[in-house]
Amino acid sequence: MRPGLVRGFDALVCARHQLSGRPASLVVPDGHVVTVTHSVAGYFTGYTVSEPTPAQERSVWRAAALVAAAAGRPAPPPPSEPEVPAWQPVIDALTASLGPDGWDLAEAVSEGGRRARVWTVKIYTDFGWAGFLAGSPRQIAADLAAIRDDYARQTAAAGLTCPRCDADLSPIAPASRCDCGSIAWQPRSWTANDLVSAITDALAYIDDVPPYEVAAEQVLLTCLLEPHITWGPGEWRWETGTFHDLALALQVLVPRARWATIGERLCAVLPVGVRWEGGRAERLRQAASLLGYQLVRAHPIEDLRIPCLAAGDDTDRGLPAWFDVTAADGGWQLRIDADGERLRQRCIDEHPDADDEALGEAIDQVMEDLILSDDPGTWALVTFWWEGALAVARPIDDPSDAAALSAALCEGVEAVGALHTDVTTRVTALLRDGLDSGSG
Repeated sequence: MRPGLVRGFDALVCARHQLSGRPASLVVPDGHVVTVTHSVAGYFTGYTVSEPTPAQERSVWRAAALVAAAAGRPAPPPPSEPEVPAWQPVIDALTASLGPDGWDLAEAVSEGGRRARVWTVKIYTDFGWAGFLAGSPRQIAADLAAIRDDYARQTAAAGLTCPRCDADLSPIAPASRCDCGSIAWQPRSWTANDLVSAITDALAYIDDVPPYEVAAEQVLLTCLLEPHITWGPGEWRWETGTFHDLALALQVLVPRARWATIGERLCAVLPVGVRWEGGRAERLRQAASLLGYQLVRAHPIEDLRIPCLAAGDDTDRGLPAWFDVTAADGGWQLRIDADGERLRQRCIDEHPDADDEALGEAIDQVMEDLILSDDPGTWALVTFWWEGALAVARPIDDPSDAAALSAALCEGVEAVGALHTDVTTRVTALLRDGLDSGSG
């Protein structure tokens, strides 16, 4: 007979010899079970010894308990239940799609328990992504596999190799030696409120690097000054907080290094002797410092989460209290403090007898008309005058030149004065029209 027909059995007995028990030669260790298979190869009964499955253990225990009850003896202790995670279906789907390694299921929740169709899971991975996914176990596994494949594509496109020997130093590269001394770097940690802090330990490998506080300022300014973040004249919202922006800025500041974001994580290859170059950001910082300005993180316009240059004790009182600079339309744009609180007080002083509600409505109407105006000569930006954070936007050719910056700020002050005059004139006209219509 073919060997494959009888392979795997521990004993074979001719089918004509029907045994009441197991063959005498069959050794069965304690706790093991014997499985009987009839008609093996058509002529034999096969016996297989194996460790019991959980279901077999429970079946054997129930049989033993019934025998013990019939004989008046106490039932044997039940078998221990194996510890199966409540989210075993998700684990099975992830293992089938991704393999057993490279991911860690931290949490899985469903309203329907183990048999639920929809799960919400939290997963940590080795391929640059950690977060929540939702759906069926199979859908979650497919989504995570797509994220892993995209991470591999990003890694291949990042070009994180040693500039000298071309050794692959990317996060998923197999362990390889680089005799050139290049460092494959990733942040050890960072805080959600200050992503620039991620570069702190990288500064130890860079020559001519300024203190961290100055380096952080230059990174933030570079994010605004370089053309990869382009602003339209009326735009004023930008949510900071991506490593992609930091990588682009660092590529300007440390051009001989290779910076990239893979799976939303910052990484780099830092060759020996790589140097820090402040570039336009350093020149702007020096120009602003000559005028007495210092960079601060908290912008007066609360929702405008970008660095702001605030006046200090040595700043000429005729200059704006604050300004910021952004790349816009192939050049740069200054956003200058327009002293909204002083404008409001001026309107109150010019109309001391006006009803407060009527005066507020008139100011609101004038400011709304200015914001919505299509006249290119009108202010490019006016926002939040009621919170004292009114601003006007002015173009500037070279914000890193101290003379040009000073001239642009002075022009901005003149523009603010003209804005205040224009607004108060319009408010007066609105109030007069309201009084005339009321008296009529």
